[in-house]
Amino acid sequence: MIGDVLVAARAITQEQLERAREIQRSTGGPVGDALVAIGAVTEAALAEALAREARVGFASLDGAEPDADSAARLPERLARGAVLVPIARRGAARARVAQADPFDVVATDEAQRALGAPVEVVCAPRSAILRLIDAAYGPRAGSRLRALADEAAASLGAAADAEPLEASPVVRLADALLDDAVASGATDLHLEPDESAVRVRHRVDGVLREADALPRGLQAPVVSRLKVMAGLDIAEQRLPQEGRVTRTVDGRQMDFRVSCFPTVFGEKAAIRILEQEKLVRGLPDLGMNRRALGLFQDLLGRSRGIVLVTGPTGAGKTTTLYSALNALGGRARNIMTVEDPVEFEFPAIRQTQVRPRAGLTFAAAIRSMLRQDPDVIMVGEIRDPETAELAVRAALSGVLVFSTLHTQDAAGAVPRLMDMGVEPYLLASTMAGVVAQRLVRLVCQRCKAPASYPAASLARAGLSHADGVAFVKGAGCEDCGGSGYRGRTGVFEILMIDAAMRELISARADSRRIRDAAARAGFKPIGDDALSKAVLGQTTLEEVIRVSSE
Repeated sequence: MIGDVLVAARAITQEQLERAREIQRSTGGPVGDALVAIGAVTEAALAEALAREARVGFASLDGAEPDADSAARLPERLARGAVLVPIARRGAARARVAQADPFDVVATDEAQRALGAPVEVVCAPRSAILRLIDAAYGPRAGSRLRALADEAAASLGAAADAEPLEASPVVRLADALLDDAVASGATDLHLEPDESAVRVRHRVDGVLREADALPRGLQAPVVSRLKVMAGLDIAEQRLPQEGRVTRTVDGRQMDFRVSCFPTVFGEKAAIRILEQEKLVRGLPDLGMNRRALGLFQDLLGRSRGIVLVTGPTGAGKTTTLYSALNALGGRARNIMTVEDPVEFEFPAIRQTQVRPRAGLTFAAAIRSMLRQDPDVIMVGEIRDPETAELAVRAALSGVLVFSTLHTQDAAGAVPRLMDMGVEPYLLASTMAGVVAQRLVRLVCQRCKAPASYPAASLARAGLSHADGVAFVKGAGCEDCGGSGYRGRTGVFEILMIDAAMRELISARADSRRIRDAAARAGFKPIGDDALSKAVLGQTTLEEVIRVSSE
């Protein structure tokens, strides 16, 4: 959006925009940041364009000072995570906030709740806002991470044999980055080099937040250390690489999946953080309501057929499948899996990691597994027609098959498999059920308070003020880092394949007809599950709207 605006204004060329979008696809950051990184626009020009597009004011912040009174009310974690800062107080009833991303309305709402006053947003350059944040809350030079970064930067010119490897500042800095990400509750850690620094960001409860910044000169040493830990080639900096690290942090066994990707300013590192104990839960702890849990347990009790779990990346599909396998593991069954990667090791289940370069693909593994007399097979993901066909054949032979599929809802799974070339009559014979899921953020229990919403927001959730439904929101506190949320839970819809549904599948029905028929049989969509959790005070209406619109 902003890139097209800049092209229309002739501030950048279409070639520069395409280059920035390529970087964005690899790093996951905003396209505006990529444009600044390649030198297509300055921070100030980008902020002015964002301000015009968002219809807010622009402030260069030259000579500006933070509003100390307002900053005292605004949690530092929110200010740094959303890159916003109060800059002036206009009377007793209005606060002026400089924000790097004026389209981040969630952060704006959180700031407004924390300040207890209406907020006027102005867009300003990111670096200028970060300078005022340091002025308001104090620079981070006194923090453990900053002290380690300064020590590591100072040590780069020291002799290599000056101290043991495990005691070197770069090693301790890399360890501290991983430990701090775990302590913040992050599921992902991003180290993103740009022209002047290395941005450190955490994904907490599904939202990326600014955590810190490292000197630009530490990018290569820190990434090299992470590569060594993950068993990667430190000499290869032109191609993407992936590896894995296992560490114990505060007595908890953690897996870190390291991915390095070359960018114009050096390698970007993205680390997925997995706590093994959280990958497997009791079925009631997944977040299913009583009805959904009963349907899911019915699927687990089948002796044959295909059970699919669908949803986007990061929706918790692996946790659901692992929890299902754990529930089945105590029975007298031969359970085998083929995964990419194996994220949790079960003592009584035979698990296999795919190795495409060696010829061990999902399809090749399924063929061999069928000669191992399995009762249950779990296939990490159905990605191609051959894997889909073999999964169906396995179910026809009397095996219970679990797998994942990337579709928006449960009803879309059947047409998707047909698009992969699976014959409808085979699907009608083998499909048992489809579970679609998402994750919603939970309201912080320490700072939650009653909340009211305008009629338009209620209408998007299919409600009105006449319904008399009460909702809650988190005001923001130290426990939740000012976000109002702490933790996540699953919301689900389960499509059971009965005789009527099998007739529709045989007739090549599309997802709309399947969904309509399921609704007549009592099917509850994922939005209803999210709404019920909001009514119970577990989440907010914003999360309901987000899930319902995905």
